[in-house]
Amino acid sequence: MTPNLTVSNPGTDHLIRQTPPGMMFWAGSWTDPSATCGGCKHFGYETVMRNEVGNAVSTRKFPSSCALYKKYCGRDGKSFSPTTTACKYFEAKQP
Repeated sequence: MTPNLTVSNPGTDHLIRQTPPGMMFWAGSWTDPSATCGGCKHFGYETVMRNEVGNAVSTRKFPSSCALYKKYCGRDGKSFSPTTTACKYFEAKQP
């Protein structure tokens, strides 16, 4: 009998469904399930736009994207809701 290779892991499927594109790690992987991305210091950032010689010419804001995703993936991630449950890299914003 040949195993059915289309059956996936239900736990992984759940993580995939709840994690939006552009998030650094699985949503809900932080130890406190009430923590959300909106309370994380990495949620929202600005990028300085430079011309050919390296001079800053403008600033582009990404108010609902993950700065860690940008840092480690090298590209701007998609915007997602600040109410998304936090990933394992959550760090509370300082008041």
